[in-house]
Amino acid sequence: MTNYIGVDVSKQELSVFDGKKDLTFKNERALRALKSYLKERFETFDDLVVIFESTGPYSNYLKEFCATNQINACIINPKRSSNFAKVIGNRSKTDKIDAMTLYAFKNLIDSDDIKIPEINKDVEVLSAYLSSYEFVLKTRISISNHIGALKYNENAPKRLLITLKHELERNKQLEKEILDAINQYIEKNRELKKDYYNLLTIPGIGKISAITLLYLFKNYKDTNRSQITALVGLDPTRKESGTSVNGRRKISKNGNGTVREILYFPTLNAIIHNERVKAVYERLIKNHKPKKLALIAAMRKLVLIAHAIYKNGVEFSIA
Repeated sequence: MTNYIGVDVSKQELSVFDGKKDLTFKNERALRALKSYLKERFETFDDLVVIFESTGPYSNYLKEFCATNQINACIINPKRSSNFAKVIGNRSKTDKIDAMTLYAFKNLIDSDDIKIPEINKDVEVLSAYLSSYEFVLKTRISISNHIGALKYNENAPKRLLITLKHELERNKQLEKEILDAINQYIEKNRELKKDYYNLLTIPGIGKISAITLLYLFKNYKDTNRSQITALVGLDPTRKESGTSVNGRRKISKNGNGTVREILYFPTLNAIIHNERVKAVYERLIKNHKPKKLALIAAMRKLVLIAHAIYKNGVEFSIA
């Protein structure tokens, strides 16, 4: 008999529901209090499955805990669990209710979704660098936009503008330093370096997009073509119900939105310089498809090309 627990992860606490009662544990490294409880509650960890959402850095301790103690886990996309909560009529949202919802999700779990998590140091390092780079980039863009807005205010103090411009330059420098640090880390790792430079041979792919794709492929190393496009949220969906029998196809957007954002400009570049991506885009445009749909198809093609390059360990070839 399989035993399940639903765990809602927050910055400070883990809310746990085991099917009978709910408990709260401190979200800290090693999770000793949670481990003691599980040992008391269950005879063995062999038949235990922990269900939780992938909530970025806050779920890292729980993921590490499951990996260290060889506990099976089902890590759910937050959007998927949110949709499930709506289906079962959970209008309120608290940590306890979320834990109970995750526990109820056990009835929809596929056996392939249950596994002992793997902790890959390279993936964790790339994740830390990329999230920091993204934060600094967004901060720089926000400061730049704010400076632009202040220029329309004739009474904005010049000293304020000077201070903000200095901060903008500091962020540009920090952005460069993080990118340099990522490259130095990759250069020292033979496996990462080979895969990274293979990805850079793809027309349209630059340093940040190559690093992002490298992180994605390393993090989900056993995925096939359809799974990797779903992880980026580029898998197509169709609505055909009621009067909408001829509904438009759309992408699910269930995957990693950051990856889609980062690949936007490389895709535009690839449409010009990458013959394979260009052919997909131009065929759809010639068939009078919307430019947005053609761009999404081009991005999907770029991801699949990159995935094949990574899987086969080869450089890009037009043939």
